[in-house]
Amino acid sequence: IYLKKNSKKNIVNIHIQDPKVSLDNFNFIIAPEHDGLEGSNVILSKGAIHYLTKNEIEDNKNYLKDQLTENKEYFSLILGGPTKHYEYSLENIKNILEKFKKLLITNNLQGIVIPSMRTPKEIISFAKEFLGNENLVIEKVDKKAYLSALGLAKFISVTCDSISMISEAALTGKPLYIVEIPTKKNDYRFKKFRDLFNKLNITKNLNEKLETWHYESLNETIRIAEEIKKKIN
Repeated sequence: IYLKKNSKKNIVNIHIQDPKVSLDNFNFIIAPEHDGLEGSNVILSKGAIHYLTKNEIEDNKNYLKDQLTENKEYFSLILGGPTKHYEYSLENIKNILEKFKKLLITNNLQGIVIPSMRTPKEIISFAKEFLGNENLVIEKVDKKAYLSALGLAKFISVTCDSISMISEAALTGKPLYIVEIPTKKNDYRFKKFRDLFNKLNITKNLNEKLETWHYESLNETIRIAEEIKKKIN
């Protein structure tokens, strides 16, 4: 903001998400549609802006291959972590893993579980014990493992607390399931996001049955970058 106001050069400044100050301080604000931000210089994104690319996923696709059973299809579960809205109790996680394991057995799939920075260690340990050696639970945060899990999976599921990881998984164009976790407080913003992705046919809620569907790979970073280029030029 300072440079834009004081520099003699024509500076274009861009802010991602609600800046919490006057929108007039910026040329462009990129904000998720579910945040409800409005303004003539606001560009709305469907979901969160992220930096993953299809090439990055493809380049790391086989990173986990040696730890998995050959000639199997895979179902990845991406775990977030506790927030002010969602409680990662062992009871809640056990309910999720029971459903996940049942779907693995019913559909003859091998499971891949990927933690995030927010996933409690006891949850990772519990998942490893509960799912057994026939499935793969990654115990530490490992970006290559995360990318590989996205690349190898036939089906992907992500816990409902992470808008970012759901948005990243939508880059794959693969069947993407949202894993619901009981709320501790009103999660209106998260629900609005999930409703949007559901209407776009990107996601479905994880239940007792898996199905295959198709949607156009969501790459809002590229789309918005092109839009800004056109506006600047």
